Amino acid sequence: RYCFVHHEDLTMDDLAQLMNASASHQEVIENGPPAQPLQFPTPTVGRAHLVTAIVHNPATSEEAQIPNVVYEARSDGAAPLRGYWIGRKLKNAIYGCVRSCTVLRLRPGSTWTGPDSGAAGGGAAWEVTPEMAAVKIMDWNRIRDLCGRHTEDPVKEVSAMQYLCTDGGSPNVLGTLDVMSDEQYLYSFMPFCSCGELFGHVERDGRFSEPVARFWFRQLLNVSLLRCIIFLMSNTNQFAHLFNPNIFCAEKIVGSLSFTKDGSVAQRHIS
Repeated sequence: RYCFVHHEDLTMDDLAQLMNASASHQEVIENGPPAQPLQFPTPTVGRAHLVTAIVHNPATSEEAQIPNVVYEARSDGAAPLRGYWIGRKLKNAIYGCVRSCTVLRLRPGSTWTGPDSGAAGGGAAWEVTPEMAAVKIMDWNRIRDLCGRHTEDPVKEVSAMQYLCTDGGSPNVLGTLDVMSDEQYLYSFMPFCSCGELFGHVERDGRFSEPVARFWFRQLLNVSLLRCIIFLMSNTNQFAHLFNPNIFCAEKIVGSLSFTKDGSVAQRHIS
């Protein structure tokens, strides 16, 4: 799913996009005022349906009644592409929380007739997969309450993340899997980073030893970080600082996200 990018893959044209980092103060003044933040398109948000469903485990052939299953209720009545079994809380967020999810798929041979559909004979329509996801669940009441009073805008955030996935996005960018909403919550489903934030490692271990700090710093200076910066600048002309709480670790993958000037967020992986 992710690719490893080597130093020789960078061209002079790629590096030329970063030359503005060496501009003098006078050159910056002569270039005039900064451009306004990119206005991202209105996000595509599906209608979320939250149910308790019978779910099949193909590894054990067991079935169980599972609460907190979310899928997109499509307006044309077609079967959803996947569902999500929402699990444990990973962390609190400004507008709600982030939870882990198990990705579900419709069982082969099941008949989808709507929210209460199941396989022939009344069995489970859903089955678990090995894939995990993360979901940021944001409360619409809190979003409306903080509208215009907080720098982070969840609607702009999901819009930016969807925009960066346009035409397949970048192998170094962590985008959205699905965005859904019901009357109470806005759900943003994303790929799961199994090892959490780099900041969590700092909180847990305190000051890093020199070898550990060198390991992480080499990861951050890996050429894929330049790829992330180049991708973001070429697609949005915006980039901001990277910091510990926005660097994610998934086995051998390190991820980060950058805030645009209007509070939107672009997430990415660094391998």
